[in-house]
Amino acid sequence: MKITDLEIDGFGVWHDLKLNNLSQRVTAFYGANEAGKTTVMHFVRSVLYGVSSKRRARYLPPIDGGRAGGTLGITDTDDVFRASRYADRGDEDVGRVICKTPDGTEGGDRLLRESLADIDEKTYNNVFAIGLREIQELGTLSDTHAAQWLYRLTSGLDRVSLYDVIQELRQTRRSLLSANKSKNPSKIIKLTTKRDKLRSEIDRLTQQNRQWSQMAVKVSELDGQIDAATDKVRDCERRARTIEIAVGLKENWRRREKYNDQLAAFSGRVNLADDALDRLDALTSKTEQHQRQADILQGQRHQLRDESERLGINEAIVRNCCRIDALGEQRDWLESLGRQIDDLEKQAEQYEGRVKNEQQRLSDTLGMSRGSSLREISEEDLESLQPQIESIRVIQKKYEAAQRHMENLTANEQSLRTQIESAIVGGEQHGLPMDLQEASDLVAKLRKRLQVEQRLEQARQHEQELEHQGQELLDDQVLPLATFNWLLASFVIGALFISIRVLVPESPFGKFGGLLALLGVAGGFFSWVFKFFTEEAAADKLDQCQRQMEVLTRQIADTEAEKEQLDAELPLTDGSVVLRMQAAERHLEELESVLPVEAQRKVAGNEAAEAETRVRQTKRELDGVLANWKSTVTAMGLPESLDPQQLMKVTDRYSQLSELESRARYRREDAAARAREHASLLRRIDEISEEVGLEVLSEDVDSLSRLDSLMGARRKQLAAVEQREQLRERAKELKAEEGKHRRTIVGLKRRKTALFQSADCADEQEFRRLAAEQEKAAELKRKRDAISREITAAIGRHDTEDSFATMLAPDSIGRLDQSWEEMTAELDTLQEELTELSEQRGALKREQDELAKDQSLAECQLDLSLVEHKLAAARQSWREHAAVNRILERIRAQYETEHQPETLAEASKYMSELTGGQYNRIWTPLANDILLVETNEGESLPVDVLSRGTREQLFLSVRMALVANFARRGVNLPMVLDDVLVNFDAIRAKRAAEVLCEFAAGGHQLLIFTCHEHMWEMFKSLDADCRRLPTRRGQPEVIAPVIEEVEVIEAPKPKRKKRRKPKTEPVVEEVVVEVEEPVYEEAEAEEPDNLYEYPFVERLVEERVEVTREDYETEVLPRTSEFHEYTFDIEPVEEPREQDNALAYIINDERSSDRRYRQA
Repeated sequence: MKITDLEIDGFGVWHDLKLNNLSQRVTAFYGANEAGKTTVMHFVRSVLYGVSSKRRARYLPPIDGGRAGGTLGITDTDDVFRASRYADRGDEDVGRVICKTPDGTEGGDRLLRESLADIDEKTYNNVFAIGLREIQELGTLSDTHAAQWLYRLTSGLDRVSLYDVIQELRQTRRSLLSANKSKNPSKIIKLTTKRDKLRSEIDRLTQQNRQWSQMAVKVSELDGQIDAATDKVRDCERRARTIEIAVGLKENWRRREKYNDQLAAFSGRVNLADDALDRLDALTSKTEQHQRQADILQGQRHQLRDESERLGINEAIVRNCCRIDALGEQRDWLESLGRQIDDLEKQAEQYEGRVKNEQQRLSDTLGMSRGSSLREISEEDLESLQPQIESIRVIQKKYEAAQRHMENLTANEQSLRTQIESAIVGGEQHGLPMDLQEASDLVAKLRKRLQVEQRLEQARQHEQELEHQGQELLDDQVLPLATFNWLLASFVIGALFISIRVLVPESPFGKFGGLLALLGVAGGFFSWVFKFFTEEAAADKLDQCQRQMEVLTRQIADTEAEKEQLDAELPLTDGSVVLRMQAAERHLEELESVLPVEAQRKVAGNEAAEAETRVRQTKRELDGVLANWKSTVTAMGLPESLDPQQLMKVTDRYSQLSELESRARYRREDAAARAREHASLLRRIDEISEEVGLEVLSEDVDSLSRLDSLMGARRKQLAAVEQREQLRERAKELKAEEGKHRRTIVGLKRRKTALFQSADCADEQEFRRLAAEQEKAAELKRKRDAISREITAAIGRHDTEDSFATMLAPDSIGRLDQSWEEMTAELDTLQEELTELSEQRGALKREQDELAKDQSLAECQLDLSLVEHKLAAARQSWREHAAVNRILERIRAQYETEHQPETLAEASKYMSELTGGQYNRIWTPLANDILLVETNEGESLPVDVLSRGTREQLFLSVRMALVANFARRGVNLPMVLDDVLVNFDAIRAKRAAEVLCEFAAGGHQLLIFTCHEHMWEMFKSLDADCRRLPTRRGQPEVIAPVIEEVEVIEAPKPKRKKRRKPKTEPVVEEVVVEVEEPVYEEAEAEEPDNLYEYPFVERLVEERVEVTREDYETEVLPRTSEFHEYTFDIEPVEEPREQDNALAYIINDERSSDRRYRQA
């Protein structure tokens, strides 16, 4: 499977990102930090495997909008399709996949699943994705853990590592049974010890079981005495409690009476709401806030007006926009004219050279020393040299044939001329030009004239609208009479109310006089504010309208001047512009239709002229031959040995000279016409440049550059005009918003006045004084209620409050202390008697309960049963773990023997290339969980002594070998590498980049992401497809030119190798091979050999094959698998999975058994 292109509609920081034509080998993506590289990688995984919850929380919804998802272009052998995934149906949606083929057929995710070859996301991340995080984790590991981690890579990193499963099984077995007793003992040892202790405890508890019945009689006798004493104590306690509560309530009772007297003085006042002051403060705060906002908006309007004036718009360029556009449209034609002039000059020079060469060849043929003297010899002289009568007859026939040919050509030319004259007779009557180019220019000018007239008409209509609007705005400068009367009435009434309040304090309005005076102030202020803002708004609108009319007047004047200029240039004056343009277009169509006929006529005319010239020449030749032959030859100075046949050939070639000369002359004339047209266009460009005041930095700048400058200036001025209109619209919006704030301020003031009226207050000070008095009364009420609650709480459920009123009356409240002392003495005597009886009964009851509650014997028996059950379960679990461990060891041995050498051989090749031959082999000893790296000197080194950079090279080699192994099984997915070369120096990085490119050339697609530009340049120097990710927030993408991949001729597929029969090797009894390896100190001691002596341990017999040092030190040769062999000319076959399924079943059964034992 290969990814050909990538489109992100919306994912994280990306929006509408398109990366097309990705290389099927190496594609290097460069982007600075936080440029979005990780987002692109996660987008690829999201399309392939769905949007997980973590990716959704981090990348969705998109920051800049857009539909959540995108598309990948995928090619896989014969299948080419585009896989789209969009996750916009809810928070739990992983995204629905739609696969679309080039013929438009859409389907589900079948094509995508087939391309992924049933590889899940975890396997893809463990095998095909290499990131900087894994490199950093490898660097943080200790030497021992790094060596173990690299060894696990060679055992496969599919969904679960076989090495990790084996290590987990070993650790579980040690936790169940271990001979190491110095630290925490194992589970079976603990259970055995606990079982022995429980048996001893059961024997001791069986002796205690017979004591508690003698105390029952004594307890029953004491119960009767205690009940009688309890009744006396309760009655005395109740009476003492009542007196005690009354003593405690004396102070609070007196304070409550005092508060009741004070509250009576505040009765009869107006009650305000609890939030009255908060509402008043809120209204005041909102009024101040809206006032500040209105002032800020007014300042912003003034700033926008100043900014509009600072734009510096060039009105000359704005007026000449149409002319500049017209010249811009003719830029290609201007360049074409330059090329045509050069071509015509070259053709004319070629024809002139051919004429000179032809003259020279004719002179050489006739034996003349100078080619120019050839023109002095006439045709009669040449014909007179014919020595035979037959030659005279041939010349006569030639003359007759030339005459007939001339008549035919003349008739053909006349018919073509008649056809042309009949087609263009209408154009001649209207005075239209007969040249096609002039007619085309006339049509362009008429179209431009029509556009100018339309713009002028629109401008005049706009001018009339502005005049009408200005008249209305001028009328709005003065308020309407009805509005003015209402405002005047409001102002007069307000002044009247104020005067009555000031001059007549005891007014007939009574308590409403202050409110009416405040209403008068508000009415007068509102009248003034309304009049001021209305007149100010009308004045601003009138000024803006007048400025627009001035600009429009200048535009109309410029347009009329342009119209007059075009009218002066146009030859037609009769009729409207539309009719003239239609007539010119019809005439242009007629000229275009007769253009091929005109070309035929010119050719026919040239041929007729040439035929007529040949007839005259033949006639003169015939007359000359009949004249004096010998005298003519002598007079010509020709050699006497001249061959007559050669003279005939020279005569035929001589007639071609005039034709070549005429062609050269025609080319010169055409070049001059094109040069005049070219100069006319350049002159127009210079005129417009001078008119708009375009500054030329250098006199060497050509007219095309000036035209480009004009076009650029025109675009800038149009942008400035558009910006000015935007500023005006923004100013209108700010003014409308400012008006809203002003109106809101008036409403808030009205609400504040209404609040004062509802409280019957004249102003804010009186309102706040009333609120303070009400707050004081509320405080007294709260204190009274608090004291009442304290009194109620003190009484509680003992009795009602009315029952204490008589005791707390003023005449009896003084005798409460004496009554309390008498009742307390009586209660103490009764309680002492009751306490003595209770202590005697309690002592007897405790002894009886202690004997009855002793259940230690039953608990010990239950604990013993549970311990024995757990011990049996632990033994069974140990046996199951031992069996599973031995099965996995055999599977691992088979993998290390048959499959791991193939992976290590592949990794050794990549390791040798990455290290420049310094380390040329990776191998592992049999029955050892370590990797060894062999140097070029033959020394084998463990991984823990290697440097950090070499470990990273080893890690990259093993991962590439795993990818190649998957590819041989038919699983070829794109490999993603994220800054894996960041820790390499320049030499190692260059070497690693070459190895990656070579690895990709083998049919693997690599997507490399980096934030280091030198890495990107390095891959670029290796002819890789290098892309620079575009900067976010809309800046354009800067992409290096895509290097087209040269079609590679595939080498012939290797023939299928014949399967070799494995040689039978002798099986020998157990032999241990000594291998030099680092010493690892285990934290726990190894299991002893005598573990099989336990009665629950089954002995497993293992057979080992003798292996010599030469077997594992020699180069690993490729072996034939017992299931199938890999070739390049057959379809990939999946390996059988029965063994993996059996392994999964055993592991799941063991885990389920552990779970059942833990529950028990």
